[in-house]
Amino acid sequence: MYEVLPINTDAARAEAAALATDRVRLLAGQGITVSADRAKALLREDGAFGFYEGGILVGALVLHRDPDMRHWGVDGRDPGLLVSLDPVTAGSNQVGRMLTLWLADYAANSLLTWVRCEVPCKTGAVDEAAQWLLQYLRDLGWETRSPTSLSPTGERVIRLRLRAQARPALTEAISDPHAVGPSAVKAP
Repeated sequence: MYEVLPINTDAARAEAAALATDRVRLLAGQGITVSADRAKALLREDGAFGFYEGGILVGALVLHRDPDMRHWGVDGRDPGLLVSLDPVTAGSNQVGRMLTLWLADYAANSLLTWVRCEVPCKTGAVDEAAQWLLQYLRDLGWETRSPTSLSPTGERVIRLRLRAQARPALTEAISDPHAVGPSAVKAP
């Protein structure tokens, strides 16, 4: 059984930092160089949630409350959820599939149309970690919306989106003990 729980205590943050460090080593074994620093900073933000399997943290993400999607132009008009993922917190293929299913279901249950994600990418250099995350998300059914664009903070990103889709049977596999209730994430 999976659970989605907030990362809002020192113990949960330490567990998330350990997950990031372990994933850095795993990705390095696959020839992908990535730092855990971005993931550790990301998971200190409000809206950080852990994805637990049998009580063990196996993935993490950040759900942004009331995201300003104007910089997405036409693609940002429909109500959606903005999520931040990092290569070191995305988890294994099985975890990624479950996170993707959960996000699509959560967005549909929140009466949203899309789940959106912005993958940071460096300019002028091949960013192995960003390329890995992009391919990983595409393999899980996410659509690329732009080659590169700027986020509101001026960071170069590649935009992806996933259509919201209710999956009633998912509640048997993923427990959400009101950790991410409707008040946690609002439609833009």
